[in-house]
Amino acid sequence: MSRPPLVAVVGAPNVGKSSLVNRILRRRRAVVSEQPGTTRDRTYDRAEWAGRDFDLVDTGGMEPNARMGLEALVTLQARVAVEEADVIVHLVDARTGPTDADAAIARELRRASAGVILAVNKLDNPADDSDRHLFHALGEGEPHAVSAVHGIGVGDLLDVIVSLLPEVEPEEEARLPRLAIVGRPNVGKSTLLNRLLGAERAVVSEIAGTTTDAVAGEITSEDGSERYLLLDTAGVGRSSRKAGGVSYYSALRTEEAVRRSDVSLLLVDAVEGLVASDLRLARQIEDAGRTCGVVVNKSDLVPAGRLREIENIVAARMTDLRPPVIGISALTGADIEHIIPLAARLLRAYGLRLPTHEVAEFVNRLVGRSAPPKGVKIRYSTQTGTEPPAFLLFANRPKDIPESYRRYVENSLRDRYDLYGVSVRIRVKSSR
Repeated sequence: MSRPPLVAVVGAPNVGKSSLVNRILRRRRAVVSEQPGTTRDRTYDRAEWAGRDFDLVDTGGMEPNARMGLEALVTLQARVAVEEADVIVHLVDARTGPTDADAAIARELRRASAGVILAVNKLDNPADDSDRHLFHALGEGEPHAVSAVHGIGVGDLLDVIVSLLPEVEPEEEARLPRLAIVGRPNVGKSTLLNRLLGAERAVVSEIAGTTTDAVAGEITSEDGSERYLLLDTAGVGRSSRKAGGVSYYSALRTEEAVRRSDVSLLLVDAVEGLVASDLRLARQIEDAGRTCGVVVNKSDLVPAGRLREIENIVAARMTDLRPPVIGISALTGADIEHIIPLAARLLRAYGLRLPTHEVAEFVNRLVGRSAPPKGVKIRYSTQTGTEPPAFLLFANRPKDIPESYRRYVENSLRDRYDLYGVSVRIRVKSSR
């Protein structure tokens, strides 16, 4: 479950970052346009060179002096990529020469913990790359000449990238599943993290939004049979994407923690109950294909029947995931011993693998109980993936199978195999 090293490609708008990413991936993945600012969000892809796997992240154009608007938000996205990265490629444009934006980005990258490689793009004549020397002024070491469009120098650049990649984690650590705690500001995430880790690892305050950085630690069950890498995230408030600044940055960190996690625990305030922000986070977890459990915090502040009330609301409002619910008090430590068993239950469901004959027989029984629309025949069924579990149905008229019938199959699988809180994927394909 360990991620490979991460390489971020950053630079000012329209220097050719997406073209370079496409060249490295050997396929057209990123949108390429002459219009600056085409790439707005971070995109991740798996790449390989000289036997080394790494994740490659393409970013929008950095404009370090932007303070508001879309340019500032795109720059924040790029800064998150820089913080995550193990190696950073700073791409510049040979045709424009060093710009003020290039110099400002170089100053930011000097504070990065990752290794930085300066690549000068659009040097299309391999016999003359003298323009690259102008970029020595940025103070980022030897400029590497490349032409992303024609592929010139890209192999040499990849050799340098691979030489700076860190060694992968030991095999034992590679299997360590990741557990993310997500929720609105001030629902008690940092208090719960500290309680689980047994140490003051995160800043705790009564002021909403105090925690702004992800904090990682390892937690183990009492008998040592279950081990998890624990990811804590900053609180995500209402309309945080529109707010900019720390709130927007925190939202990006939460998205990243969910994306890296295997299990995400949605922390809900027992006093306030389930609110719209909680539902948005649950949808984010489902869209990322991760598992979700609901942990109701501050049980010491509400009457005994409050947990049952919230359970009923979760069942009524989160019908897609139908996540399991437990109640705790992070402040007093009451019932937090149920956290790891909940994570273990979700992780088992996340990695469920069924024999093909068992899937086919189970779906045949479902069809026998409730047939699809007249004239539609489901001829075969199989499981096509795990993490999350994915299933494929072969039918003679796949377009005539309504969404309600797919949901019937999905919920039946969830009930039979305890897939509560798991985003089960159902696809239908023509049997011809």
